[in-house]
Amino acid sequence: MYNRRKKSSYLTISALVLSLTAATGVNAASIDYNVPGSGIPAAKFNKDIKEMLPVSIQKSGVIKIATDAHYPPCESFAPDNKSMVGYEPDLWIAISQKLGIKYEAKSIDFSGLIPGVDSKRYDMASECISDSKAREHKVMFVEDAFATGAVYTLQTNKSISDKTESLCGLTVGIQQGIDFEKVVKDEMTPYCVSKNLKPITVNLYPSGQDVLLALYSGRVDFVLNDLAASKKIKEAAPHPIRIETNKFLPKYYNGIVVAKHNTKLANALLAALKEIKQEGIYQKIMSKWKISELSLDKFGINMVTK
Repeated sequence: MYNRRKKSSYLTISALVLSLTAATGVNAASIDYNVPGSGIPAAKFNKDIKEMLPVSIQKSGVIKIATDAHYPPCESFAPDNKSMVGYEPDLWIAISQKLGIKYEAKSIDFSGLIPGVDSKRYDMASECISDSKAREHKVMFVEDAFATGAVYTLQTNKSISDKTESLCGLTVGIQQGIDFEKVVKDEMTPYCVSKNLKPITVNLYPSGQDVLLALYSGRVDFVLNDLAASKKIKEAAPHPIRIETNKFLPKYYNGIVVAKHNTKLANALLAALKEIKQEGIYQKIMSKWKISELSLDKFGINMVTK
């Protein structure tokens, strides 16, 4: 749940928290939400929405999904290394139930997701992909969640708060390839200087594990990362950390990607999402993965340019 631009920026985070995201080895497509204790009811099939789908999908009864299952809590592999778990696989289940079809999800390199949809090899791509004007020139987005960043630091550090002033003069650890470096240099540090406070020093590291080690060793005072990923890191961290928000960390729209002119599929997915929300399923999924604060009040198509 973040501005997904470089897959390599997140692989080590996935490895760090994989064991926490996979509750079972059950294939996600076969999960029955009616099982007592699951907390998530099955979505009710809607024939009218199914008929909104492209004829090819109606006839095959299958929607082909491209993903990159290496980023919890969006999606990751279960211990069997075959099944996919995460908030997006849960959405795929609910959408499939609503449409009365099945889905086939394949994990590929992140860089191939949008080209795979654009070439019509896949019907849709879903991997917490952030919407942008540039991407909307190539494909369509059906927005289903927000993404935003977070500040995390050691639990023992009580001086850092949600106020940017508390970060001024400190050193931040950021993984290479993540856009937060630009936020620090273009927004946070100028703000500090405007308040006659010292600038923030940026230390870049090649992996998420290196960033954590830098925090534990005292080489950095805090870390900037995606909020959802930070929560997973907090669960798995060998030494307690705490999370703060910050006004300079932007929100993005995350969404399902479909081909540029595939309006039938986009509208069917949008209608399915709306009904899933009306039935309370969307809210239960977001709560299950502890990302309710990233829920959308209203879904839409290409919301960045609209």
